[in-house]
Amino acid sequence: MATRTAKAVPAAGQGAKRAKDDGKRAKDEGKRARNAELGRLLSSLPCPQALLCVRSGDVTDVAAVTAMWVSYDPVIVAVYLHPGMRTHKLVNQGRHFTINVVDEAQNAKALLAGSIKGDDPDKLEKLALRLEPSESVASPRVAGSAANYECRVLKVAACGDHDLFLGLVTGWNVRKGGKPVVRWGGASRAVGAALEGPVVKYPH
Repeated sequence: MATRTAKAVPAAGQGAKRAKDDGKRAKDEGKRARNAELGRLLSSLPCPQALLCVRSGDVTDVAAVTAMWVSYDPVIVAVYLHPGMRTHKLVNQGRHFTINVVDEAQNAKALLAGSIKGDDPDKLEKLALRLEPSESVASPRVAGSAANYECRVLKVAACGDHDLFLGLVTGWNVRKGGKPVVRWGGASRAVGAALEGPVVKYPH
């Protein structure tokens, strides 16, 4: 019975394959090193931990985000969303949303919101957040938050791998005794005691 032998790969071919594999390995290692440095950079900037809630038609979604204000009067806040997110699509459709500053008591649910895919049909049930009607927009607020901002979309701008949404604050609520959460160093952190110095008053 005839037997087949493996076809020998010429030495030159083996060298080319080895060089290609080495190049891919070096590229992967370089990417990992860059991502590690990028992670250190991004996690070094403290950010408020928030939940964005949006309703468009019969669909409601909640996503973990961070936000900041960019104007005092009128009050305008900025939030960034990845174009692939369902939340991004719903905000574009409805042109309104709420920003809900996470309270310490909500931290576990906020972290869960950041790990559940937007297209999960049981997402809201898994989060078990209590939503309440807003006063000025159709998107609901998250009850129990340290603060709620009801927003109408003013402008959307592409910024790198995310889109920046500017929202005009049309209604708001700040809960007395609320304890907001800050994200820093990759972890959720409670706001500590005030340092010595003058109190900054807004607007200024």
